[in-house]
Amino acid sequence: MSLEGKITWDMLKNITDTLDSYRIRVLIDAKEDILNSGIYNEQQYYNILFKMFEDERLKFVLLDYLNPKKTSNLKTLKEFSKYYSLDLKKTLSLLELLDKEKLLKTEIIFETNKNVEDDSEESIFKDISIQSLKTDPSKIKPIYEPVTVIFDSKNCSGCGLCVGICPVNCIQLNNGNGTIDDEKCIRCGLCYYFCPRSYLPMNLLNMVQENASEIKPYSKVGFFIGAYSARTKIKEISEKCQDGGISSTCLYYLFDSSKIDYALGAKMSENLWRPEPLLLKNKEDILLTTGTKYVNNPNLSLLNKVNGDSHKLAVVGVPCMMQALLKSKIYDLNIPSQNNVIYRIGIFCMESFSYESFLKICEMLNVNVNDVKKTDINKGKFFVYTNKGDELNIPIKDITHLAREDCEVCYDLTSESADISIGSIGSPSGWNTVLVRTQKGKELYDALIKNDLIESKSLDAVKPGLPLLEKIADSKKKKCSTHIAKKESEQIRTPSY
Repeated sequence: MSLEGKITWDMLKNITDTLDSYRIRVLIDAKEDILNSGIYNEQQYYNILFKMFEDERLKFVLLDYLNPKKTSNLKTLKEFSKYYSLDLKKTLSLLELLDKEKLLKTEIIFETNKNVEDDSEESIFKDISIQSLKTDPSKIKPIYEPVTVIFDSKNCSGCGLCVGICPVNCIQLNNGNGTIDDEKCIRCGLCYYFCPRSYLPMNLLNMVQENASEIKPYSKVGFFIGAYSARTKIKEISEKCQDGGISSTCLYYLFDSSKIDYALGAKMSENLWRPEPLLLKNKEDILLTTGTKYVNNPNLSLLNKVNGDSHKLAVVGVPCMMQALLKSKIYDLNIPSQNNVIYRIGIFCMESFSYESFLKICEMLNVNVNDVKKTDINKGKFFVYTNKGDELNIPIKDITHLAREDCEVCYDLTSESADISIGSIGSPSGWNTVLVRTQKGKELYDALIKNDLIESKSLDAVKPGLPLLEKIADSKKKKCSTHIAKKESEQIRTPSY
């Protein structure tokens, strides 16, 4: 059968560019290494390869569409999306790649409006400026390199995603420090592609969370549908939980109603207060994960344990983990464990510590780590409660220097990329602040109420409420911006937000 008239010159060029793509070539050349590692089977390998091929092809289609134009804007992107029957968010994700790969230069333009009543300023989205660079893709050095560059520049969040999706199992994370086995590494760049600290399209993340069709600024705590203060009614959880026990209650309901098969969380290791990732298999495992651990823990490193095609997974984690999972959803490559994640349950996080730093905090408080029963951060202080009933505390400002430097480049306090976000800031003692962000998160929260598993009230009805949460979230964003500006002035690599 003749293909004449069915295949155009532009289509052939796009396919040629795609086949010449560094990422495609590496994945094809490393097939034997990938299959021998046992992480993915042959069908999963082909699913990943062909999904990557299709996305790369679409990326070059967009590049060829924009290149003839000296400048383009949002209107151009909408025309492209309509012509190729693509969601605008998909087109924006491709544009983000072209920009990061230095094949185009883009700038999102906001204008500032001043509110005369309270003298506040509001940013309003105006347009996207797109400049064609007329660059030959084959002449550009690939940006997709092993995440050693993220480790070495002190930008690693310690989320563990790179470990959990590596096709040859060559990455390790220990106490927030990453290493790569260069002998095993195939240089596929998947770790860099999904890493939340390589590049993270913040505006696109917010659009996906709201399922919006336009770019716009969001509040200091990100997009949310509803804000609540809540606590569990489940006795065994309330007796062991950190505050209101809502994250544990979410898992309790999801397991009990068979909506998930597994969950990822953190439990205490044999070394007290040195947490380790845990794959929860039933609701009885939940009590192993209760309580906040302020030492970095790479929960997502266990993703490759749930590569089965039919597993349903919930992940409980801090903001960087939620960012990694939402970025993985936007840049979906049919990696089974990522697609198995159906609930993102985010935890508030200001910063984390290495285990050694936690021991130093204990030393400053003159307490043995084996005597620590509970830890908490509240009212500007780090609290340690002992098995003897003592309450010890130290001002956060006195231990900030002990926090992981890598956490200084994180702007997110409230897990803005989660389905549902849970913390304590803004709620009374013994209660959780809950931000419901997506429809899936709303259905989960409504089910907790319907099944009489929690007490719930509007966050507006409690003090200090949302204003305090927004204030602290804003302070983290400003601190992040200051730290990134300092690193850039010293010509040190920073995340691209």
